[in-house]
Amino acid sequence: MFNQGLSLDQAPPISVPFRFFLTAPLFGILLGIFFFFSPFEVISNQYSPEAIGAVHLFTLGMLSMIIFGAMQQMMPVLAGAVVKKPILFANIVHTSLTLGTLLLAAYFLFSIKIALHIGALFLAVAFLTFSYYSIKLLFKVQFLTSTVKAMRLFSLCTFITVLLGLYIASSHMSSNIGESHYVFVNAHALFGIFGFAVLLIMGVAFQVIPMFYVAQDFPKPFQNKVPLIVFALLFVCFIFLYLNFDIFILKTAFTVIFLLFAYLGLKSLSNRKRPVFDVTLWYWKLSLCMLAVSMLIFLAGAMESNYVLAILFAFGFLYSLLQGMVYKIIPFLAWFHLTSKGYFTVPTLREFIDEKYIKYNFYLHVSSIILFVVAYYINPLIYLAAVLFIVSNILFLINCITAVLKYKDIANTDPMDMSAFK
Repeated sequence: MFNQGLSLDQAPPISVPFRFFLTAPLFGILLGIFFFFSPFEVISNQYSPEAIGAVHLFTLGMLSMIIFGAMQQMMPVLAGAVVKKPILFANIVHTSLTLGTLLLAAYFLFSIKIALHIGALFLAVAFLTFSYYSIKLLFKVQFLTSTVKAMRLFSLCTFITVLLGLYIASSHMSSNIGESHYVFVNAHALFGIFGFAVLLIMGVAFQVIPMFYVAQDFPKPFQNKVPLIVFALLFVCFIFLYLNFDIFILKTAFTVIFLLFAYLGLKSLSNRKRPVFDVTLWYWKLSLCMLAVSMLIFLAGAMESNYVLAILFAFGFLYSLLQGMVYKIIPFLAWFHLTSKGYFTVPTLREFIDEKYIKYNFYLHVSSIILFVVAYYINPLIYLAAVLFIVSNILFLINCITAVLKYKDIANTDPMDMSAFK
């Protein structure tokens, strides 16, 4: 099941990933509140401070939060790369990321200049700490799978993304916005979204889809070559942007690659060796479909479509997949830690979270995405979309907390006391 084999000694304490997973929906609630109180013409303008603040609430508070939590579990599981002081590491990264995200958002939303200085410092601590250790550990791994290779590229993209982000932040601090400012802004976005997010999702999908869903593998040539091609294309794209060259051919290349990834992922999930119903499959399939639609809009490149593209890519593709993954990871970790501690009678993976509540979460999530998109044409609907997004994240949080509490209730009992499970 695992490349290196996994023991409780290798795995970080269960509190490490849990704190990240439980924080992400809190930022989702905050983002929904912000959408509710923001005029549509402001939030849909990609250049407005409010829109930039909203983007960073998502990319830092939700996307990065879940990725950082998952990576601290996946590095020892999928790569055999173990952080020696996981609690200290998690405390530094989680606290810095949380405070940095709140302060950076405060700068963009309320023009609090000092918040930018302090927020950038916290975010630098979080991302540089994470990228340093992930690069250090992953490049020591000797058993190289396609997932480990993709993780290595992801760790490099993380480092590049934070350097570009710090450069942009320093420009805002000094109010020295040069002619090439938007070149670095676009490069920051590309490395962050396609490198930090999509490359990791690709690498994890290569391992997780066959492992969790008993599905067929992605073709080996695709696994081994495509992540490296994406990584190289990001650098070529940066050069093209800097030299003011037309990047349509590069956008086409990204689109073809990600459409192929979505197709192969959907094909694998639709031809499972053990076709047992699993509600998290809905999240994966929705996510991959939204990736395909997003990339077609990205290739079309119409400026008026940027709001719709952002909604479909961020909420439809990224957040759908991350929610589905969290709904898999939390029960698995709870079950793994309990069985590793000697508990013989523990809930099954599906019993940690009632499946019907995951379905309710999915319906609310999809409904909010639809209404966010329709709000582009009927602006007042953004308020209803925001409410549904808030409720969806509240339910996501409650579901996760439910699983965590079930784990704690059992973990606080004697493994040999069978009466605790009656």
